Amino acid sequence: MTQKKPPLVRAPKVVRQKLRSLAVDRVRKDIIHAGRKEADYSAEDLEYLVADKEKEIWSGVGWKSFGIVALLLGINIGI
Repeated sequence: MTQKKPPLVRAPKVVRQKLRSLAVDRVRKDIIHAGRKEADYSAEDLEYLVADKEKEIWSGVGWKSFGIVALLLGINIGI
C-alpha cells in the first residue's frame, strides 16, 4: 500500500518571481566569472542552470529559517 505525499505548500507568486530573478542574476554572475557569454549556452542549458541555482537558494532559505526559529526558541545550533 503506497502512501500519498502531503501537498507541498507553494510560496506566493511574488516570492517565486523574486527568487527566479535572483537565480538569473547569480547565473549571469557565474557565467561572467567563467569568462563566457550567455550566447555560449543553449536555452535549455540556461534553464537548467537557473533551475539548479533556484534549488540552491531555496535550500539556503530553509536552513536560515530553521536557524532563526531555533534562535528564537533559545537553541544554539551554531549558525
